[in-house]
Amino acid sequence: MPSPVVAALPDEIMTDVFLRLPIKSILRFRAVCRSWAALLSSEEFCSLHMVATEVAATPPKLLFILPTANFNSTAAYSCSLLGHGDDLLFTLEDARGNFVDVAQAPCRGLTLLYDAVAPAYYVCNAATRAVTRLPPCQVASSATAGLGFDTRTKEYKVVRLSLGRSHDIQPVFCEVYTLGGDDRWRPVAEGVPFRFCTLATSAILNAAYSKVPPLFIHGFLHWLINASILIKTPRAGILSFSLTSETFSWVRSPPFEVSSQVHLVELDGHLCMVRDLRSGLPVGGMLEIWKLKDYRSGDWSLNHQIDLSGNVPREFLEPQVAKVIGSFGNSKSSKRIIIATSKHKVFAYDPMSKTLDTIHSTMYIGTSHQTEPSDIRFSLLRESLVPVQKTKEEISLSFPLAKLTREILLRLPAESAHEFKLVCKQWLRLIRSESFSHAFRSHKNMDRRLKIMLVGKGSEQPGFSFIPLNKWLEKPTDQHTLFDTKVCLLQALPWAKSENNPFVVGSKNVGLGFNPLIQEHVIVEMSFVLKDYNSRQYYLKCLLWGCNYRQVQQLPPPPLPVNDMPPAYLEGMLYWMSEPRLGQQHKRAIISFNITTSVFDVIPCPLCIEIWTDSSPCPAFVVELEGVLCAVLANPGTDELDIWKWELDQWKRSYTIYLKSWPDYSLSTEIVVPLAIDPTDGRVLLSTGRMLGLYNPLKQAVENSFALDQKPYSTPEKQGSCLGVLADLKHIDKNSLWEPSLDWYQSSAQTSSASLGENLSHSNDRSKEELNKMCRKLMPLVPMLYEESLAYYPSCPKTRLLPYQKFS
Repeated sequence: MPSPVVAALPDEIMTDVFLRLPIKSILRFRAVCRSWAALLSSEEFCSLHMVATEVAATPPKLLFILPTANFNSTAAYSCSLLGHGDDLLFTLEDARGNFVDVAQAPCRGLTLLYDAVAPAYYVCNAATRAVTRLPPCQVASSATAGLGFDTRTKEYKVVRLSLGRSHDIQPVFCEVYTLGGDDRWRPVAEGVPFRFCTLATSAILNAAYSKVPPLFIHGFLHWLINASILIKTPRAGILSFSLTSETFSWVRSPPFEVSSQVHLVELDGHLCMVRDLRSGLPVGGMLEIWKLKDYRSGDWSLNHQIDLSGNVPREFLEPQVAKVIGSFGNSKSSKRIIIATSKHKVFAYDPMSKTLDTIHSTMYIGTSHQTEPSDIRFSLLRESLVPVQKTKEEISLSFPLAKLTREILLRLPAESAHEFKLVCKQWLRLIRSESFSHAFRSHKNMDRRLKIMLVGKGSEQPGFSFIPLNKWLEKPTDQHTLFDTKVCLLQALPWAKSENNPFVVGSKNVGLGFNPLIQEHVIVEMSFVLKDYNSRQYYLKCLLWGCNYRQVQQLPPPPLPVNDMPPAYLEGMLYWMSEPRLGQQHKRAIISFNITTSVFDVIPCPLCIEIWTDSSPCPAFVVELEGVLCAVLANPGTDELDIWKWELDQWKRSYTIYLKSWPDYSLSTEIVVPLAIDPTDGRVLLSTGRMLGLYNPLKQAVENSFALDQKPYSTPEKQGSCLGVLADLKHIDKNSLWEPSLDWYQSSAQTSSASLGENLSHSNDRSKEELNKMCRKLMPLVPMLYEESLAYYPSCPKTRLLPYQKFS
C-alpha cells in the first residue's frame, strides 16, 4: 500500500475469513501472533467453525486404522470420499494393531479408539491430529465404552459399562471419565439400577463380542440388547444412557428380534437400526434400515431395503461383516449411504438408482497368521477444532525437565532404572510405561554387541540366579558381584541336565516364544509320554503357557516327533528338528509352530541333513543366526559343523566350522551349538554347555576359549577381548592370571540355604577344595545370550480375557 500505515481489518471480517480456511491453515496461523492464537483457540471460534462446517454440508472424510509392519503400533489415515489419496494422520505406539477398535461415527469432531490388549482408551481429533490416552480403568472380563457430549456442562464424557467379577456384589459397573475434569474414572451417582442389570449385561456382551460400540445421538449413548443372550425376550431393544442426568432408560425393540447381525447408525439426524440379511446369499438377501420415529412410543419404520440379489459387486457379498456407518449428500437426489466391510472396502449406495459403487479400498498389511477381522476399521471424519484435553500425566511428561529425565534414565543400566522406580510416582509411571520400555530396549541394544549371561542353579535351590559374563570375569571382592535376583517364572521349568547333552532340559523339550499380536511371551512344552526307539512308537504331549495370564492350553501334537535339542525362535515362530528314530518317517524335517494361530507345519531340510541312517547318526538341530533360521549338521567323523540358512524359501550353505584341531570342541564327545555371530567381525560364538569360544572363519580357529567349570589360563584382558566384553570391565589386575574369587560362592550358598530355611555354616577350617566342590554342586553355570530390557511380568496372573473375534 502507498501509505506506510496499514489499516487493520475489523475483527468480524477477520473471523469470517478464518472460518473459510481449512483446518491445516488455521493451525498454522495460530503461530503468527498471540492475538491470532487466542482468537483461533477460543471456544467461541471453535463453535462457529463447527456450525460453518455443518452448514457447508461438505462430504465427510473417512478415518481408518491399520496395523503397522511390526504390529506393535497402529497408524490412523484419512481419505476423501471423492477418491483422493490417503494421508497419514498419526501413529499410536504400543497399541496392538489388530486389536484396536474405532467408533464408527465421531462425536462433535472427537473419536474414541480402544486397544483391547492393554486395555486402553484413546480420544483423538483426526482433523488436528491430536490424541490422548485416558488413565487406566478397572480390569473386567467384558467391557464397552462410548464417547458423548453433555450439552448442559459443555463437556465430553467417556461412559464405560463393564461386568463385575465373581466376588463383586454388583454385577454391572458404570464409570464416567470427563475430558479435562479431575482426571479419573468415577462411578455414576446412582450406579446401574437393578432393573437394568440384565439388559446391561446383554448389551455389554453383545458390544464386546460382536464389535458394535454404542452410538451417541440426541444426548444419549445407545447400546443394542441382544435378545438371544437372554432367557426371556425383552420388550427393550436398546439400552440408553443420558450424558446430562447420567441415568439409564430403554427403547422398544423394532418388529423383529435383535441379534448379532444388527447394528445402530445415525442417518439424517435419526437413530436407525441396520439388519444384515445376507445369510441367504448367493440366492438372495438384503440389508434393511429401520428408522426410529418416536422415542416415547418406540415406533419404527422400514426406511430402506438394499436388495443384494441383483448386480452387486462380489467384494460386497464375501466379507464377514458389512456395516452402514453414515451418509452424505444434502438433497434426496444426491443422498448416498456409506457401507464399510471387514475386507477394508467402502461402498456408496444410491437409494434412487439402487446401485452400489466402490468408493474406497485399503491395502491391508497382513501376515500368514492374520484372518479376516470381525469388525470394520472405518469411521466418519468431520473436521473440527475441538481441543483434545490432555491428562495430567501427559502434561507432566511434556515439560522440558521431564523430557530430560527420560533421556537420562534411558542411558542408565537396567538395574538402576528399576531402583529409580522408588524415587516418586511420576518416575514409577514413566519407567513402567510401554513406550519407555521399548525405547530403553532399542537404546541399549542398538550396537548389536553380543551380551552373555551365566545362569546358575543349585541342586536344592528353588529358583535361578544370573550374572553377566563381564561381572563373572572380574575379580569380585564384595557382594555387588553376586548373582542377580532369582526369576520366579523359571521355577516351573525342570533343571535336570544330561551328562552327554548339556542342552537337554529334563525329559521335556521347552521353548520360549513371543506372540507379536498380543505382545506376550509364551512357553511351549513338548513331553514324551511314550518313547520307544526299538518299535519307533511314541506319544507326545504339547502344552502352551501365556506368561502374562498364566493360562495353560493343551495343543494337538505336532505332525512329527521332535528331537532333544531346544527349538529356535524367529518372528513369532518356533522351530524344532524332528526325530528320525521315531514314527513312520525315517527322514529329518523341521517342525514349525505359529504362536499366534497355534498351528504346526513342516519345512523340508537340506538334502544332506534330511538323510539319516543308523550307520551314520550325525546330530542335527536348528538355531537362529543373524535373524535367519539355520539348520546345523554335526559330523563327528570329520569334526565339522555345516550351517545352512533358510532364505527365500530355499536352503543355502553359509558356514562350515572345522573343529578337528580343537579337542575341547570335538563333535564325537561334545554337542557344539553356534549361539550367535559377532556383527563386527563375523566370528561365531560356540558353546558346548561347558565351554565358550569364538570361532574365526578366516583362521579356522577357536580363539581364547575357556571353561565354565574350571580356571581359565588367560588374563581377563584376553578373555574380555575375545568375547567383546572388555569395554565393560573395570578394576581388574591385568598383570596376573584371573582366578575366580570364592566370596560370591560363599554368599550365594548362604543365600540359597537361607531361602530353604536351612542353616549352612562355613567354618574357617574348611578347605578351599571342598568349598569349590560344594559351590560347583550348588551353582552349575550355563551360558546364554541376553538383551537389556525392562520388560517384566506380574507375579499375580491377570484374569482379563481378550474379546473373541466373533460372538456365537
